[in-house]
Amino acid sequence: MSANFTSLKELLSQPIQITITTHQKPDGDAMGSSLALYNYLIQFHHRVKVIVPTEFPKYFNWMPGVDEILIYPNSKIEADEWIQSSDLICCLDFNTISRIHPMDEIVKIAQKPILLIDHHLQPDSFQWMFHDIAACSTCELIYRFIHELDEHPSISELTAQCIYTGILTDTGNFQNGATNRNAFLIVADLLSKGLNIQYIQEQLNQSSTESKLRFLGNALLNKLTVRKDLGIAFIVVDKKDAKTYNLQAGDTEGLVNYPLSIQEINISVLIKEEREITKLSFRSKGDINVNDFARTHFEGGGHKNAAGGKSIFPPDWLIKKITELIEKDKKKNK
Repeated sequence: MSANFTSLKELLSQPIQITITTHQKPDGDAMGSSLALYNYLIQFHHRVKVIVPTEFPKYFNWMPGVDEILIYPNSKIEADEWIQSSDLICCLDFNTISRIHPMDEIVKIAQKPILLIDHHLQPDSFQWMFHDIAACSTCELIYRFIHELDEHPSISELTAQCIYTGILTDTGNFQNGATNRNAFLIVADLLSKGLNIQYIQEQLNQSSTESKLRFLGNALLNKLTVRKDLGIAFIVVDKKDAKTYNLQAGDTEGLVNYPLSIQEINISVLIKEEREITKLSFRSKGDINVNDFARTHFEGGGHKNAAGGKSIFPPDWLIKKITELIEKDKKKNK
């Protein structure tokens, strides 16, 4: 937390205009933290808009406040005007301003005070920073931030729904290494605010499409490469898959986690072909640091056990390259 947090409290002590933004292709924690903060701040008559740099998955359409979100490429003029006239910009769930491209330039030009709330490694420096890499999610930090503003805050059921969404998704349903004590304590408190866990589970996990389910089956049957000798597995999603199964934003979310269910596999890599680049998602077990791996070799980063990257090279080349790097590392550590 910034040393000058008192000045932020003073800024928020009366109604102001606020922009909330999050990273490209928002996931559950990005959507949850953005809409949780939105629903909390509007209670105090702040003028607030959530502006996202790209479209978000349709399975978040149930979330409270989602109809008020501006998708930057679709509403550029309105979004630019709002950002430039804002008194505060809240940057949630990302550590560097490039993660909100193509709206990063207008944020830089606007030169407005910025509050960063995030749990990723190595963040850029902003005026106010509420940052903790030990947090299970940015939604955990939103909950803590709200309690910094008010020792006994009024957290509505709508805000509780959003916070729970981010905690649930970023901990992989409370199963991955991000899960901490705070995750359970916060959810226990949210239950007293009227949180309906079953309702949110249904919205997130029981609202899929037939094409997405068939895509998942094909990916695991035909696009999975397993190297038990190296403890690594790859899943490839190519452009043909995207067309065949009419993939929508978020349809590959969680796919990278499946290979980690194999006992001998400690690293899982999802390689997804996009229009101009290839995206990579890394997941790992235990002490294996995929953040360093992604940052060193693939212009990426994230968390110790969950990171992303990108490349201009095709999937086959990337599988070969990553395999070579893992083999080299194993020989070095023998």
